[in-house]
Amino acid sequence: MVVGAVGIAVPATAAVSYPSWDDVTNARANEAAKKAQIDTVKALITSLRDASAAAQAAAATAATEYDDALFVAHEAEQKSADLKTQLETAQASAAASAQQAGSMFARMGRTNTFDVTASLLVDSGNADDTLYKLGAIDKLTGLSSQLLDDARQDANQVTSLSEQAVVAATVLEEARAESEAKLKAAEDAAAVAAAAVAEQELHEETLLGQLSFLEGETATVEAGYAAGVEAARKAEEERKERERAAAAKALADAIAAGKNNGGSGGGGGDGGGGGSNAGATGTYFQPSAQGWWRPLPGRVSSSYGPRSIICAGTGCSAPFHSGIDFANNCGTPMRAVAGGRVSYASYAGGFGYRVIVDHGGGVQSYYGHMQAGSIRVGVGSQISAGTFVGNVGATGVATGCHADVKIYVNGAHTNPAPFLRARGVSV
Repeated sequence: MVVGAVGIAVPATAAVSYPSWDDVTNARANEAAKKAQIDTVKALITSLRDASAAAQAAAATAATEYDDALFVAHEAEQKSADLKTQLETAQASAAASAQQAGSMFARMGRTNTFDVTASLLVDSGNADDTLYKLGAIDKLTGLSSQLLDDARQDANQVTSLSEQAVVAATVLEEARAESEAKLKAAEDAAAVAAAAVAEQELHEETLLGQLSFLEGETATVEAGYAAGVEAARKAEEERKERERAAAAKALADAIAAGKNNGGSGGGGGDGGGGGSNAGATGTYFQPSAQGWWRPLPGRVSSSYGPRSIICAGTGCSAPFHSGIDFANNCGTPMRAVAGGRVSYASYAGGFGYRVIVDHGGGVQSYYGHMQAGSIRVGVGSQISAGTFVGNVGATGVATGCHADVKIYVNGAHTNPAPFLRARGVSV
């Protein structure tokens, strides 16, 4: 087990022993071993699901905590900006008050304040003048005191705001550090969640298939598959018998026509067949005369051309289907329709896990929605026609188990059905 940054334990691939198909097949033959294997597989499935859910929940919690920390940092930043503006205003006001007080006391310093007061009293001609001058002296003294008080208050305001600004700067720095730490935690949690989901996706489909096999639930599927193969064999025999009968009738008709015409030589027939499957020998079980294979047995569940938009899995499909879908059980191996060089073998978003084979001459074949972890070929490898390239899955934009097969010619997609039929493949 590995522990994520947010304290959620996630199973590591290297630390967990997953059963192989040989283990499962051997266990099915022994009832006691079968029960133990079933319990093991069920426990592994539960562990994968729980770890994935827990990791995703932890990632969501970490993301919420980061949002909260970021909000606090933004609030601190706004508070710091407001204090800066207030401090600038207070400093301007304090400077103005200091200038006014300085100017007044500079003027008073150039004269003797006592002489000014005495002259005002001595020069008074009467009582009214004396009272007036006494009032003027009082106002002068009051103005000086007010200027001093204003200057002191403005200076005190500057000091207070400066101290608050220092505190706000410290709070802002701490809030930013906290938001950065929360962001890192959220990123780590997201990585852990992605790893858990990948782990689940990688193993769960195989484990479910093994569980189904152990519990005997695949018996119906196996029987149905065998019946389908037998039905296809009988249908092929009946088709060949019809062709033989038709050829015999044509020969008989020709002989009869020759007799009616006095024994003259009869004309031959033209080679029939167009875009149909008549005469096609290429199937999932054997190649055509031209060496091409059908990638999967089973029905075509979606044809080439316009179709309704499908939304599932990782997103939505395009309104035009540029391939054909072969429906089959997840885990069924799919073949390369022809030999060539593998140019892509990895995850492809909405197309799920995908393999692309370049056959030369501008022709490429695409195989999409493969089961996670099932790709059997690597980029750059040269493969033969009919090689198993991976297993049927439902990854990407998919509503069920199927293979999306596309054919590109000189960079443009074309309908795979007539393309393959033209090369002797039954589609």
